Amino acid sequence: MIPSSRVQIHGVPNENGDVVVYWMTTARRAQWNHALEHAIGLAEEHNLPLVVIECLALQHRWANDRISTFVLQGMVDNRTAFSGSNVTYIPYVETKRKEASGLLKAWLEHARVCVIDDYPTYYPKHVLDIALSVIPCEIHVVDSNGFMAMRAQGRDFSTAYSLRRHLHKTIREHMHEFPHRRPLELATNLPDFDMAVAKAIFAQTNTPMTPYEFLWRVSEGGDIGREALSTLRIDHEVHPVIGKRGGYVEGRRRWKEFFADRLQAYHEKRNEPQERGASGLSPWLHFGHVSVHAILHDIFTHHRWDVSMVNPPNDGRRRGWWGLPEPVEAFLDQIITWRDIGFIHCAMVENHTDYESLPEWAKTTLAEHADDERPYLYTLEELETASTHDPLWNAAQNQLRHEGIIHNYLRMLWGKKILEWSPDPETAMEWMIILNDKWALDGRDPNSYTGIGWVMGKFDRGWTERAVYGKIRCMTSASTARKFKTKGYVEKYNALSEPSTALGSGPSFYSAHQ
Repeated sequence: MIPSSRVQIHGVPNENGDVVVYWMTTARRAQWNHALEHAIGLAEEHNLPLVVIECLALQHRWANDRISTFVLQGMVDNRTAFSGSNVTYIPYVETKRKEASGLLKAWLEHARVCVIDDYPTYYPKHVLDIALSVIPCEIHVVDSNGFMAMRAQGRDFSTAYSLRRHLHKTIREHMHEFPHRRPLELATNLPDFDMAVAKAIFAQTNTPMTPYEFLWRVSEGGDIGREALSTLRIDHEVHPVIGKRGGYVEGRRRWKEFFADRLQAYHEKRNEPQERGASGLSPWLHFGHVSVHAILHDIFTHHRWDVSMVNPPNDGRRRGWWGLPEPVEAFLDQIITWRDIGFIHCAMVENHTDYESLPEWAKTTLAEHADDERPYLYTLEELETASTHDPLWNAAQNQLRHEGIIHNYLRMLWGKKILEWSPDPETAMEWMIILNDKWALDGRDPNSYTGIGWVMGKFDRGWTERAVYGKIRCMTSASTARKFKTKGYVEKYNALSEPSTALGSGPSFYSAHQ
């Protein structure tokens, strides 16, 4: 049974419902999943079959080939994971406007209870809001996101230090919130589901069921994948990332490789642009293909760690508190403190993507310097195409466009320079969100929005006052180049040419529904 701190219940059971539905939007995995475990428990309680529907919606602002390929590769993995279990898994790709919302409402009308992932921002929040506006059945909203339940901490945290202090005092309760490692093992006694019912619900809403061949073609990537995607009305200019395959299998492989070979040098190399010092797991974490709890389980098991190894006092220290090696503690600070502060903030602060959500001191100092002369002024298009005077910044933007991610340290520099080169701070924040949401595999995420917020002063304090920045922390390309080796990074990413956008003709699975 998952902890009550991770579940919100709305409405009452539909006594005429003959199925339990899990509408999977963000915890896209069959392992270490609070929502899946909870849905299985509800199906067992009601003695009903469980249907898991994983949807790829296309009617949102940043729907593109990059996001779609990554998600569908995860669907192929999930199809294999659910195969042979007593849980029915239905992967579904939206084909026309508002189709997914109509299908969701139809399944809610047939369900005794529905479980939906709790996610505090962007399109998954919109899906949840649609479900809660209808409520024809009991809806359980489940948080499978971070180490700490994001809505159960009772407050927002203005600094990482304040969250660490809270974590230090509440660590024992969070250690009891790990989900079941293989929840499908709990589903062995569930009743079978008649797929004729699913086909009828799809037909009732004039919604085509997604052929497996389409999933397979997209998951192949390359020309085959792009030809399949060409039948969908999405942005085809944001290409899939070669070498970054979505899904649990690849995400788990990458975590194991980092854990075995690179974690021991994490504290020394994570900020080095020319080193593979960071884990690089953020895309798989964002799409829910990899669970934070699975990562923590591996770390704690390997080091035979439990809370008795903590070194008091519980004073919010970043180092030396866990009683673990320095690189491990540095990694835990990122995957717990900095990741959870983002989810908690976005859950507690409704307007977290708005300029108004910045701290008052930050808005005040930025306003005082809003009319300062900028050393350079660029348009959004010039920034997007990496057409600035700064080779290091251009390299970071090129990495974002080609690889869907920016190196850890350079992501902060990337944002600081946009603040410096934009007409005003409000525009700077808007442009950062646009560029990141459009191009980043790990964009549209609480950590994206709080990372951009950090550039603008969130979770930080005032520093030495200077032009344009005011008291906001300043970063420069010159100081970065003095601290770290960047020549190879600049040469690598500024030598990249734009990939061809030409699409070949391929079989259209959905053309009749456009």
